[in-house]
Amino acid sequence: MRFTGVFNGRGGQDVAESQTRWCRLGMVLAAWLGMFTAGCGNNTSTVSNVPTSDPSQLYFAPTTGDVYSSTYAIDHAANTFVRKVYGKYGSQTSPASGGTVTDSGTISKLSNGVISLETTYSETSTGTETTYAPPLTGNWEVELPGQAALVGMKAYTNFTPLVPTQSCPSLASATTFQFVTIPKQLSIGGTTIQSSSWNPQLETAFGSVAIATSGTTVQFSSVSQHTFPLNGAASGPPSNPGPVSATALCSQTYYGQTISVPGSVTVANPGQQQTVPPSATIGIGPSGFLVEDAGAPSGQAPSTMPPYENILGAGYGAIGLPKPSSPLNTSGAVAAQYQGFVFGSGGTATTSLLASFGYPSLQTACPTLPAPSTSTILYGGEFANNDPSANPFGNCDMAIDLGTQDANNNGLYPVAVVYVAASFPNNGIGITYSVPAVAIAGQIQGKYAVFLIGVDMTGSPAQAWGIYLLQSN
Repeated sequence: MRFTGVFNGRGGQDVAESQTRWCRLGMVLAAWLGMFTAGCGNNTSTVSNVPTSDPSQLYFAPTTGDVYSSTYAIDHAANTFVRKVYGKYGSQTSPASGGTVTDSGTISKLSNGVISLETTYSETSTGTETTYAPPLTGNWEVELPGQAALVGMKAYTNFTPLVPTQSCPSLASATTFQFVTIPKQLSIGGTTIQSSSWNPQLETAFGSVAIATSGTTVQFSSVSQHTFPLNGAASGPPSNPGPVSATALCSQTYYGQTISVPGSVTVANPGQQQTVPPSATIGIGPSGFLVEDAGAPSGQAPSTMPPYENILGAGYGAIGLPKPSSPLNTSGAVAAQYQGFVFGSGGTATTSLLASFGYPSLQTACPTLPAPSTSTILYGGEFANNDPSANPFGNCDMAIDLGTQDANNNGLYPVAVVYVAASFPNNGIGITYSVPAVAIAGQIQGKYAVFLIGVDMTGSPAQAWGIYLLQSN
């Protein structure tokens, strides 16, 4: 399987964005633009450490616990990062202005491979700009550079996957991907689907899709969506099944080269109260890492429109991998070491904890977590105080038992189990318990990845769990 593409660049967008932002800061971009931009006003702010250009690697980040989709640009040569959002934010109206830089700063790599994103500049949604000296720490990234990344930002208390979007995928023959939903706040019972929550009994928990491309045209086919097998019940089709096939477009957007579903949007009522149905945004990395933002409607109350574009996942969207061409080597997957995030979505808030799994000293036993002795189990947990700088490995207070690989779907583990120790900080009830889960596993550029969705009805609060792991050794 080969993923290729052509990077068309972001030059025009970057020029517009830089003109707008540096004018707002009272700066002259003569050296870069070759001319002085008139009409900048009398803004006397002297913020000086906003990068003058975007770093080289562009990633798209879906909306997960934040109000806006965003991009991250990460430069490992200059050791800098820039986060932008696209929407009305702070003192700017984006994307007309080319996006608003909400966070920027430097990056440094720890001994265990985790990357620290150290903020030197930020802007809040109210327009407050702040510089930090020394840099603000507590933001973490796990990355396979240019292939896939996972980020947890302290200021937004959320996890988000990052998919590179410097080129469109090139899939001459259909390639099958498997995915799991990135869940919103857990909702059990009821007969209607809400935009602010995820109901595992009604909505998609996991699925698969075949994707092929021809130029900018992207063809989705054999879309298969399944609810969560809750309380021993078998999974089934969601109550709002998406189309079995769909045609989309990949083109240059504010997020890079991304796929839009539907390819165009009809505005029913132009003007301030326009009706805009949800539109999904999908990115596919060079080795097949897939991320979907399911979108949301605007201009009308959610009850009058679908809460999201139902092409793949529900909730915030989906995260996925190419389906292995043969049964996955489960022994190899559980023998690997991983860094990633435990993402809890329950109550009125989300939890995002940096985590490590599969480290050598705890491959076969975990003193604080009684769990069955199986050949398909990964031990791990979060870092104390969510800080990996003090210890290369996290606590041992969670375990993932992948269980049996589905006989008909390579890389799918439909009866996975997550064990939560009494000492886990978000346990809530003070005893060890287990959570049913569905996991997918595969490889990204020769490295294992494990993505999981679980439904926790035992802990407090009841919540949906996501665990997202990239091999680190």
